[in-house]
Amino acid sequence: MINGYEEFYVESLKDEIIDELYLKLLESRNQFFILNFDKKIYCLTKERTIVEILNKQKFLQDANQDIYYRTIVKNENICIDENDLKLFWNYVNKYKNQILQNRFGKYLFGSIAVKTKNGFITTIRGKENLEDYTIVKNVDHKTHIIIVANKKATLNAPLLDYIFKNSKVKVIVHLHQIYENLPYQDYAFPGTVKDTFRNNKTSFNIKNHGVMYLFDGQENLI
Repeated sequence: MINGYEEFYVESLKDEIIDELYLKLLESRNQFFILNFDKKIYCLTKERTIVEILNKQKFLQDANQDIYYRTIVKNENICIDENDLKLFWNYVNKYKNQILQNRFGKYLFGSIAVKTKNGFITTIRGKENLEDYTIVKNVDHKTHIIIVANKKATLNAPLLDYIFKNSKVKVIVHLHQIYENLPYQDYAFPGTVKDTFRNNKTSFNIKNHGVMYLFDGQENLI
């Protein structure tokens, strides 16, 4: 079920208007905003994407019927392999500039994840810098519950967990950019069932969202 939404009538879809609404969206508890402009209807997502809505009733019904994962935070220390943590920071540093380019207001967009023996290391939710991380211990895809060791993980955590079910994948890099030489998969709201169960065999783009780079841990793109 969606967390909520608001609806606005706008004079244009120019950047300055969208930027103002986007900041309001990020600071709210809403999942998205509905925009009415020039007799058309659009959805402004938390990825700052504007998607035209052809059937508002069906769009809202589909969004409301989707299932969102819930996070349980357990404040406990987890033993992390030093090589895994080193690998995580290597990829953070490698893609740092591209993630910093996607800053909006105080928030950064994009995520890095490295598979471990007891889950995966990844960037935190609502991050303002790249100096912190969390451990996702388990994602239960039947009860839709995420167990983390200290701080909430990126909204992409369920999808990251599902991608890691591909035994060849050791590292995932998610950037809010599109790369034309990779296949496209349809957009879905992050943190939902629809966004989670995707083809995880190769790297891919998510329409109106960004790229999911899959690596084998040896710098080889899958």
